[in-house]
Amino acid sequence: MKQFIQLGGILTISLSLAACGGGGDDGAAANGGAGTSPNNQASTGNAVVADARVIADLKSSNIDFGPGANMRPAGTWRWSDAQAKNIPVYIPAPAAGNSTEQDYAAKVRTSIALINTKLAGLVALEAVGTMPASGNYIQISYSTSWVPPGSTDYSSYCANVATGPSTGSMIMPDSKNGIFSSPVYINLGNGHCNVTQEIVTHEFGHALGLANHYNGFGIGIDNVTEFWDVLATLYGNPQSTTETGLVVKRAAK
Repeated sequence: MKQFIQLGGILTISLSLAACGGGGDDGAAANGGAGTSPNNQASTGNAVVADARVIADLKSSNIDFGPGANMRPAGTWRWSDAQAKNIPVYIPAPAAGNSTEQDYAAKVRTSIALINTKLAGLVALEAVGTMPASGNYIQISYSTSWVPPGSTDYSSYCANVATGPSTGSMIMPDSKNGIFSSPVYINLGNGHCNVTQEIVTHEFGHALGLANHYNGFGIGIDNVTEFWDVLATLYGNPQSTTETGLVVKRAAK
């Protein structure tokens, strides 16, 4: 359920989330559980994805999210060109002796390396150990994933991307189709679930601008070719590119 709320001239979204950021089950899908898409086609890890499907995925996950929010123009929204080549990812030092936080921090660094390889020339994430003094950035937060009040379905709410810790408020585009939320929080773990490497990479997908799940991203097997090609197409085209203007780009193999 989405509600648009006007606050001081800025349109934000308050919503109830179903598992991580707009539907699907991150606990099942991101752990590699087989599943099917709405058209009953299962994800396949290395299959070539048709251009039309990449465009349809990007439209449903990004272009169609928050139309007119913050008076944004039509089309894609993402980290701006000036930001995308140097997005700081603040990884707080794990608490002494806390093996869970140490594990999460290590997985974050692994996902950063993978993203920088797959999206080379399009996106560059930089792990930093000190909170940036200015500018937008991604912040890692441990054991603060949002779980709906009264829910005990912890595996379905194992991680999320939001405007802060322990909240389900999704990040938003700004008036120029950049990232409005600052910082962008990746909340990992709720104390009752296993945050896998696939889940961490999945959450970076949300942090880069994929709002809703699609086949290969929260539906079916996660983080496959379809996921990477959608991100490459998002960042390989200018901000505010409409569906008809998209040129499909392929992620590095």
